[in-house]
Amino acid sequence: MIDQTLKNANILIVDDQEANIDVLEGLLEMQGYTQIKSSTDPREVVSLYNSFKPDIILLDLSMPQLSGFEVMEQLKQIVPANTFLPILVLTADITKEAKLKSLDALASDFLTKPFDLIEVGLRIRNLLYASFLHQQLKNQNQILDEKVKERTLELEKTNIELKAAKEKAEASERLKSVFINNISHEIRTPLNGILGFGQILLEDNLIASEKELYLSLLNKSSARLIDTVSNFLDISLLNTGDQEVFKKEFNPDNIISEAIIKFEESSQEKDLSLSFQTKSGEYDVKILSDSHLLYKILYQLIDNAIKFTHQGSISVGYEKHDDELHFFVKDSGIGISDEKKKYIFGNFNQEESGNSRGHEGSGLGLSIAKGFVELLGGNIWLDSEKGKGSTFYFSLPAVQQTVPDIGQDKTNSPDASSAKLTILVAEDNEINYFLLSYFLRQDSIKTIHAINGLEAVELCKNNPEIQLVLMDLKMPEMDGFEATRQIKSFRSDLPVIALTAYTENEVREEAKLAGCVDFLSKPFDKEILFRKIKKLGLL
Repeated sequence: MIDQTLKNANILIVDDQEANIDVLEGLLEMQGYTQIKSSTDPREVVSLYNSFKPDIILLDLSMPQLSGFEVMEQLKQIVPANTFLPILVLTADITKEAKLKSLDALASDFLTKPFDLIEVGLRIRNLLYASFLHQQLKNQNQILDEKVKERTLELEKTNIELKAAKEKAEASERLKSVFINNISHEIRTPLNGILGFGQILLEDNLIASEKELYLSLLNKSSARLIDTVSNFLDISLLNTGDQEVFKKEFNPDNIISEAIIKFEESSQEKDLSLSFQTKSGEYDVKILSDSHLLYKILYQLIDNAIKFTHQGSISVGYEKHDDELHFFVKDSGIGISDEKKKYIFGNFNQEESGNSRGHEGSGLGLSIAKGFVELLGGNIWLDSEKGKGSTFYFSLPAVQQTVPDIGQDKTNSPDASSAKLTILVAEDNEINYFLLSYFLRQDSIKTIHAINGLEAVELCKNNPEIQLVLMDLKMPEMDGFEATRQIKSFRSDLPVIALTAYTENEVREEAKLAGCVDFLSKPFDKEILFRKIKKLGLL
């Protein structure tokens, strides 16, 4: 995966101010970069270049021992001529002369302090991607040179192969162009809303109703950006074959209900009826499948239905057919023409395409749904008529076993009459803890904070009144997986909800194996947080 390759890049930060280094390291760690070194002494750069082999350097200009310009002059002497070493200059010197001199030296890009962290992150990513492409091109050229030497006597065959390679490269370039255009549009559009309304909300002359409206629009932009990033990650995992599947037996009713609840607000905004058509208990069945991937399939199909339905209704459910369940998402939307049906499950496809298409989205939703269905051993198909709506079906194997109706297990639920619900929040990031504590700020809840796994374990030992743990999975000293295992060894009945920015299915399974009863993804949603707490019978 290109994204994982970029996240493993060696990043060197050179700045004489520790505070600036702390900010940059924090940004890079939040974005998932793992190989970071820093120095406040620019005289160490040559040595660090030889030992650390940085893929990018974040360089200050004004430093006491050596200036950034002098550092770049030294690097010119040791960096091979055919090596692309991106240098991002970060400086408080805003003069045009400094910028031109930096770019004339060895710098690839230039930003002035104070800088926008989002912009810094994007520029770092873009420079690393350019370096990756440069290295790929270099490798391909070396391979091509070897092949030319080896196949001099096979010129005719080589010409045929080169022609085929050219056609493949052109097809790949077309797909790459579509991909870049889509990702650029689908990231920049909601990001513009986030930044724009974020700035507006800082204005003093806003009335309450305006603040509420702008905050709602900002949240919608954030949700759209999260969906876009999630879709590109999902399609990447599917295309590379890295998507993990964890099957277990479960009744699908709760998964369908959870997916429907997620879209209640968006369906109400369009005045659409969204319902679970299969009656509870009508089919007493289980399926052997991956509940997380089933949720993602339903999410994509319901999202697609709402997007292309302007009036009427959407119904979700399933029917039993022999040893399979046939799930369906039916809408009264615009429908799909016959000539488009065979392309509809492809990447970046909508009934309308191009710059004039009337619906937002990456165009990956149905492709992702198809990929997940096939991973789970099922098939997906549709029944649609232009102007009269569509029904998307997919099948999954059923388990021939009844589901006992035992209701929610309350044996480990605390006494609902307790004066306060005590929650331990294990989170090393101060901003994330502040956000969670703000969400939980009410008279009936008391929060305790642990900054690492070791502290979380000790607090659970010494505070028997703790009734719930919100556990970040990535923390210093001891991670959330090990902390959960240790807590469960002496308080097996204490529920732990995992908190993490990781979205991979295998991380969820590892958290469950450690003892976590549920999973809350970052960025946090207050409504989902309280829904999960209530599901445990704690509120």
